[in-house]
Amino acid sequence: MELYTNSHGKPTPPAPPAPAYDLTGDPLFYGTVAFFVLLTTVVPGVMGQPNFMPIIQALALTVFTAIALRRGGVGTGLRVAAVWLLVQGLLFFLLTWLLPVQVEKAIHDGFLVRTGFAEWVYTGSPAPGSLLAAPVARLGEIAGIVLGSLATVGLVGGWFLVKGVTLLAYAMATLWQATGSPLGILLGLAPWRLAQLAGYAELFVLLMQPLLLNNWNPAHYLSTQRRLIVVSLALVIGGLLAELFLPGLWRAVLAPG
Repeated sequence: MELYTNSHGKPTPPAPPAPAYDLTGDPLFYGTVAFFVLLTTVVPGVMGQPNFMPIIQALALTVFTAIALRRGGVGTGLRVAAVWLLVQGLLFFLLTWLLPVQVEKAIHDGFLVRTGFAEWVYTGSPAPGSLLAAPVARLGEIAGIVLGSLATVGLVGGWFLVKGVTLLAYAMATLWQATGSPLGILLGLAPWRLAQLAGYAELFVLLMQPLLLNNWNPAHYLSTQRRLIVVSLALVIGGLLAELFLPGLWRAVLAPG
């Protein structure tokens, strides 16, 4: 090690090197993620853009998650995806509550979806987009999350994911308005759907990796991320099974009499 003499003629060791900058550990990075959630949710939501909004959301979500995966690994990728989806859901909930007429246009067949949720509460008919109401669409959603994430570095899977979060937030806000009670928020926050979306988010991050990292060895992921794989599959399968039996009980407990 090279030493330098100080004013007293004694050798002085060089200063330790500065720590390397960690992008995904910088709070500004997460602030930037939140800003892009705001930009891609509020602007097209207020403008009533049902096609543009999920496309631009999925693109930005995929880019930020890919950066996190490359820089910090799967844990960091999950953290970024969680921040994005939580902020997106909260923003769309607030938008629907504050500007229901404009935001209804940002949902395909928004009026029918809104009345469909109200009919589920008061008549017990299947909720819009549910497994009982649209089983083929739900199977297509699962295929999009799994195969789409695997084949497009998460982009197609992200599109299904952000649309699911948007519809969940829309259900919470519209049922609050329809019932006139904060319990409507819990009605819309269907635990079976929440479990499915949590599992989708984990699969989205997991299945981005093979193409992004150029590692298609299943043994690698089974040995290093087995617990996450099991949890994500359990959430999706458990959420689907719960959706067959739980909605009636959930409605009976929380719906206004």
